[in-house]
Amino acid sequence: MKDETSELMETSGSAAEKLGTRLADQVYQRLLDEIVSGALPPGTPMAELDLCSSLGVSRTPVREALIKLADADLVRIYPQSGTVVAPISREAFRHAQFIREHLECALVTEAVRFIDATSLRELGEIIERQEKAATPAGFYALDEHFHHAIARTSRLEGVWQVIRQTKIHFDRVRHLTLQEDAGHIPLLIEQHREILSGLADCNEERAVAAMRRHLREVFRRAEGIFVRQEELAMQVTAKRRSRRK
Repeated sequence: MKDETSELMETSGSAAEKLGTRLADQVYQRLLDEIVSGALPPGTPMAELDLCSSLGVSRTPVREALIKLADADLVRIYPQSGTVVAPISREAFRHAQFIREHLECALVTEAVRFIDATSLRELGEIIERQEKAATPAGFYALDEHFHHAIARTSRLEGVWQVIRQTKIHFDRVRHLTLQEDAGHIPLLIEQHREILSGLADCNEERAVAAMRRHLREVFRRAEGIFVRQEELAMQVTAKRRSRRK
């Protein structure tokens, strides 16, 4: 049998390992949120020591979080050069939009079957709060609530969690479009009203078409973001080359 000292050491080691894992998850979520929201824009240096200092943690959870972010193509790790926030991938954005559109339109189809007075009231109240939102970030949070509420109404709420996990690159573009041009928020709210109207009338075709138009709205503004991102990358590359001469 193991003596009490050995058992205590194993228990302590296990607890420390779990604590390290939790810290790494927390660091990952914090950095993920800041990258997706645009608080850490593409090209931002992600030096480990700086992150340790600002987050108040050791290098191990920071390193684990950066590896996980790299796996999600949210940061680029360059050996001997450092780590930076990755540019937004056109391909990843399109894939995320495709997945979201098809899953959410399917959720709307199901929501038509189960819509009731309570669900309609909840969706209507969310739209009213969107109209009063003082900031793009406030509208974004309420936009998430609106789409999540439709998933709950469909009785397939787990699908919304799948959508959330796959739309990270899509959301990076959404945040930028809202920050650069908050003037199109009233249009997005009106599109929400069209979706709600289709649901209220139990008109599946109209509700799905309204959702599809809404989720494709981002394409109208995304191209400008990608063009500016590519121009900035070219400028950075040119500066690096000039320094080497």
